[in-house]
Amino acid sequence: MDARNNLEVACSTIIKNYNTLIRESILELDRPVFKILFYNEVNLYIRYNNYEEYSYCVVFSPNPDDQMKFDNYDDIWDVKTRPHHFHIRGMQSVEDSPMSGEPNHDIPILLEYILNSFKK
Repeated sequence: MDARNNLEVACSTIIKNYNTLIRESILELDRPVFKILFYNEVNLYIRYNNYEEYSYCVVFSPNPDDQMKFDNYDDIWDVKTRPHHFHIRGMQSVEDSPMSGEPNHDIPILLEYILNSFKK
């Protein structure tokens, strides 16, 4: 799937299943990026490109370290799931990632992480 198609799948999955949690969403197909602002002020940025790379970034506050990110853009991290990796909240370390870059697989997992963060 190309970047635009991946983004459209991610967008429709999130809107269909989690619309009641979303304050605002912006789909920019020219970049391509999908931005979501949840009612609890958490921001989610979903990006894909045509090189099978992706990034799911969750921003909890204006503090630059108060975020978590799943991606496969860089292949430098010593994790079993390389190049897929997870920058844990605080951005100080990296762990194995359950993501694959496939929106049908990843988006439900991503939203579970976000929903769990709402409880903290």
